[in-house]
Amino acid sequence: MSINQSNNTSGRDIAGGSIYNTDVNIITSESIQELAILYAKLKLDGVGELSGNTFSQKLQHYMSMPTDGDVRGLEEKLRDSGRLDMLHFAMGEKERAYKLVMRYQSSRSAQRVYTILLDELHTIYMLTVTPVIEGGGDRLAIDSSISRALQAVKSMLGENFMEFTVKDLLGLLFFLAGNCHIRWDKNADLSSGV
Repeated sequence: MSINQSNNTSGRDIAGGSIYNTDVNIITSESIQELAILYAKLKLDGVGELSGNTFSQKLQHYMSMPTDGDVRGLEEKLRDSGRLDMLHFAMGEKERAYKLVMRYQSSRSAQRVYTILLDELHTIYMLTVTPVIEGGGDRLAIDSSISRALQAVKSMLGENFMEFTVKDLLGLLFFLAGNCHIRWDKNADLSSGV
């Protein structure tokens, strides 16, 4: 079933009679400018500013699983949201995302790039995708919201020195889901793990 949006004057998408906010724009020029500065540092030698023996606390937050809230793993979240068809792809992309982050563990500059990406993905997801889930949106509506979120983050990458693709960003979403930060199913009894 297709929804005709031509007479829609709300400024928002209407899906199945429900209105979903797609106008949230939280990507700031400061994030874009910071990425440009980080890319410049990374271009010099591929490493940028070294991290020494320390790992960014903000990035570590996304790499560890909270002990409260929705602590289901990626497979269980995919199953509970009717997405088991994505299991092997999602698990592979989650692992690939983890390896990409760890590849740059000695670079404070690259750690900051990943922190910005994960922050943006997580925040946009919570502001644009979670309301669709909680509003009872079907998989198509949810996936559409996810696609817009991924495109929004991709559009902020500028020069994209680290060559992130939309697939890489999707892998980071699976990484966030596997570490208890996001989910695809409506469940009022579970927190989002924020």
